[in-house]
Amino acid sequence: MSYWVLKAESADGAVIDALPEGSPTNWKFSRGEPLARQFPAGGKVSFSDHFPDRRKLYDFVRNTVGVLLVSSRVKQVLEDLQVHNAEFLPVTMCDHQWSPVAEGYGILNVLGSQDVIDLERSDCDIDPITKKEVTRVGNLVLTQGKIDPKADIFRARNMMELVLVSERVKISFEQAGLTGFKLHVAEGFDDMFA
Repeated sequence: MSYWVLKAESADGAVIDALPEGSPTNWKFSRGEPLARQFPAGGKVSFSDHFPDRRKLYDFVRNTVGVLLVSSRVKQVLEDLQVHNAEFLPVTMCDHQWSPVAEGYGILNVLGSQDVIDLERSDCDIDPITKKEVTRVGNLVLTQGKIDPKADIFRARNMMELVLVSERVKISFEQAGLTGFKLHVAEGFDDMFA
């Protein structure tokens, strides 16, 4: 089965550089654990002042806080596929002056993980303190036979900020005409060039 690394990418789209006030700390969003109870109701995010000309909204919104910020269209595609290992944490999108410009967006928090990185065959750097977390991957080699064949969207167990999708999700995203994302072939992926 083929897998792809999912990244929010756009040359002219809005960029978000902060989580909603009262949100859990950034690192909690890459743990693969539920955050709905800790997430603030009515949360707002605004376009980054560092990118004053970038105001376009896509289905995937680039950000500097390491989350998947997506439209309700992405949520709907995943619901239609009966993907149950993700939670949608709603936010209101605001412009640079904090005026609301769109609702129906949220943080897609992918729950759980899969043992996907072949640590012996991949070119990767391991955190010297934890001795198990991958801090950089180049020429990713996927594990053989360890990925649940029913997994459609998941985090890499040793590099939890790395989110992968199945062929089924790839096709559904493309057929739905979703925007603002890029899928990189997982086998051979290098995070320095993505």
